[in-house]
Amino acid sequence: MTRPTVRKRRKRVVKSPEERRADILRASREVFETIGFADAKIVDIAEAADIGKGTFYAYFETKDHALGALWEEYVDAFVATTEEILAKGEAWWPTIDELLITLIEHAVDNAGLHRIVYGSANAKALELCKESNARVVDLMCDFVSRGATAGAFRCHNPDWAFRMVYHAADGLLDDLIARRTPIDTAEVTRSVLELAHRTLGDHDLKEKAGDR
Repeated sequence: MTRPTVRKRRKRVVKSPEERRADILRASREVFETIGFADAKIVDIAEAADIGKGTFYAYFETKDHALGALWEEYVDAFVATTEEILAKGEAWWPTIDELLITLIEHAVDNAGLHRIVYGSANAKALELCKESNARVVDLMCDFVSRGATAGAFRCHNPDWAFRMVYHAADGLLDDLIARRTPIDTAEVTRSVLELAHRTLGDHDLKEKAGDR
């Protein structure tokens, strides 16, 4: 007589809500990068996090919300870095250069997450990620607007001008990351900084270009 299969019960591990949420996000990222966002299921994430499906739903409504939370963590890290750079109180142009350099490095370091969001995420997840991105753009645009008022940036509409620079840089990075080939970070940085200086009205651009 064949004995019925006895499902092994999961050993209960007590963790704080913060630790459990971090486990779920770690597992979500692993599953999304391995299986692909479209094919990933909640049960896959639950197994990777060593939890039941019910525990997943206690923290996130859907896998879209889990991806949105991953992107929010990514954005939070850049926002914190941006605030640190702004707090230094350095001159306007060196600050904008450092912000853009940091943006590029942060994106390249998180290439896998970029591919998930822009390569396979659906409209719901993309909308959640777009909401997080707005925080970064608004913070940096506020800085540029203040710099324009101080006379450092000379363009007709500083808010619009920097939004164009930001989205151009973001779009370039997404395109390069999607190719899955090595990215020449130095060349990307040179191109983005040149665009920023031209768009925001740096009249000493030619002289600076000769110094680089």
